[in-house]
Amino acid sequence: MSVTRFIKDLLRKREAIPTPGAIIYGATVTRVLRKPETKIANDIVGKLKGGTILDLGSGPGFLSTEIARKSPGLQVCGIDLSRQMGKSATRHARRVGNAQFVFGNAARLPFRDGSIDLVVSTGVFHHLKSPRVVFEECYRVLKTGGEAWIYDGCPEVFKYQADRRRLGREYGFLVSHFGRTVSAIHGFTREEYETDIKVMLQQTGFKDSCEMVLTDIWMKITLKKGRQRLR
Repeated sequence: MSVTRFIKDLLRKREAIPTPGAIIYGATVTRVLRKPETKIANDIVGKLKGGTILDLGSGPGFLSTEIARKSPGLQVCGIDLSRQMGKSATRHARRVGNAQFVFGNAARLPFRDGSIDLVVSTGVFHHLKSPRVVFEECYRVLKTGGEAWIYDGCPEVFKYQADRRRLGREYGFLVSHFGRTVSAIHGFTREEYETDIKVMLQQTGFKDSCEMVLTDIWMKITLKKGRQRLR
């Protein structure tokens, strides 16, 4: 077993980030991800003018709050398995009326069938013990025509020197020099998508309705429920 695989398996043993880790995450990782998550927020508000968005594994709540601020017509709910993350997110969104945060498990989402217009998740799925169950839960809560946008790390994003230089100019030294190593641990390779994730998705309601692209610093997996497009 490789060191990378060992670390990834270790991370899955405890899905929730413990309180000390949540505090450190909020003070460090959130700052690194702020700009790329702002881009995701812009994509979402450009796509949806109204409806309900679920931020799965919302962490300290930056993405949820940014979406809610940019589009008051959207209702945004973040869910996380860490109570400390939920507290941080609630503080972060204290002046944003259309964002709320709940404590809960992605494998048992506390939402009605067909109640969500869009599920978004950043950097979460590599932590999950039972990702297939979570995919099924996403399918259950989505409205017909809704989508799930799943973002996670992918080392291939940083494969070429030209890409690393470009990302370095946009996001700084840490991303350009350590992005590939971090993504190998906190994410999936293209091969893992083809041999593991895609095969898993074929066993869910998203069968034959998924696509993957490498974009910005992420692997983005788009899942669709039904044929109707997002409004």
